[in-house]
Amino acid sequence: MRVLCVFVVLFLLSSQVQAQLPVKQYEMGFETLEVFEYIKSLRETNQPIPIFPTRTSNALIVRTVADKSRASMAGLQENDLIHIVNGSHLRAPRAGDKKLSRITSQDELKLGVIRREENRWNRISVVLPAISDETALRLKLRKTPGLDSELLPVVKVRHRESPATIFAPDNFQLYFTETNSRPAQLHLRMAQLLPGKTVGGTFIIATEHGQTAFETEDGFDRDHKPSIYRRSKSPEWEPIQVELQLLLSEEGQRKIKEEFRVAEEAYEREFKDFKFDEKRTDKAYQERNKERLKQIAAMERINAELMRVEQNHQRLLRRQEQLANPASISGRNSRQLTEQSRKAIRALYTGLTPEQQEIVRKSVVSHRTPAFLNEAGLLQLEETGFAEWEIKLKRASQGWKWYDAPVNPQQLKLLRDIISSDNVTVHHARVPGQKFTVSAAQREQMKIVLDVFFEQGGKVQ
Repeated sequence: MRVLCVFVVLFLLSSQVQAQLPVKQYEMGFETLEVFEYIKSLRETNQPIPIFPTRTSNALIVRTVADKSRASMAGLQENDLIHIVNGSHLRAPRAGDKKLSRITSQDELKLGVIRREENRWNRISVVLPAISDETALRLKLRKTPGLDSELLPVVKVRHRESPATIFAPDNFQLYFTETNSRPAQLHLRMAQLLPGKTVGGTFIIATEHGQTAFETEDGFDRDHKPSIYRRSKSPEWEPIQVELQLLLSEEGQRKIKEEFRVAEEAYEREFKDFKFDEKRTDKAYQERNKERLKQIAAMERINAELMRVEQNHQRLLRRQEQLANPASISGRNSRQLTEQSRKAIRALYTGLTPEQQEIVRKSVVSHRTPAFLNEAGLLQLEETGFAEWEIKLKRASQGWKWYDAPVNPQQLKLLRDIISSDNVTVHHARVPGQKFTVSAAQREQMKIVLDVFFEQGGKVQ
């Protein structure tokens, strides 16, 4: 037990050293680092060395496991020690990498793993079954739920290694959308940060076969300067705000009602047989009556809070009714939410992690526009699928230029040229000196997305 605790503490404390060591990444969906190199690095930096199980000096530490990958579906976990690959013990440095690098999607992979569970070492077997090439390609993609321009459910499918955000440096990628109401749609996305350089304009893509221009989204620059002092009233923002506020208001009412029920039952249990007598002055009676009055006051406070929440809920319902009647709303707030849209908004929110729900509550429900958020907050909010319009307002003010639109049939040839070319550059027409190169990794990711899109019956129309 003591040895195990020492290992856990030292292993966690030396995670910074792990992060600095080179890792090996495998298409099965996990990354590893060698125990040998890890211990060597600890010795060189005079750090304490964890006590590993016997005969694991050449084992591999599983650094990360990609979600919904072959490895995660087989049950491989972070910090597992791989000491056997397909029946062979790892007896020499780099033996594990040599064996794993030869594994393809059509090969079954059997791993002997040592894992810490319930204060003991467990030796278990993790089996990654063989899969088809088509399945292997699909596992390289990641699906992110969101809302489309009509506030209906949509799933964006991108390569798992491509940025989830539009606003990543030198971003260039393909993705496609899936909805229940429309066929899958292929999209091209590119972005570049050009602070203070230009407004609007076009991106120029240059390949070995020539140049092609793409108009950036520039209406944000001219028409909607974001301000950190105003409440956002964009066509998408307020309907989502109100719907989420109603959802949280309903949750709040349920919690307060439950709190009142518990308090009321406790009062009934404790004071059911209590007889009030104003003539009694003995200390025991006075103390008991004091406690009774204290509980009554607590229930009154709970009831007052419930009344406040219910009044606010009625206000939100009135605003929801106004938003459902575009004729009663002036300016840009003329979007009418359908019942399907309301369900989609609620489903998207309830499907978020607790951390994501918290950022939505702070940014959307509390009327704080994304202009208040730092970089990490903006990225977290974008990942939730909410407040897309307001995020773009903020990003435009930072100098971001981007293109994000469906691919038309005329652009397909260009996409294939990009994928097959060795040299592809992108620059903004008004800043030709600031160009970036579409990397080989980006082109490979585009090819995989394109292949899966067509393999699933997608069409560019």
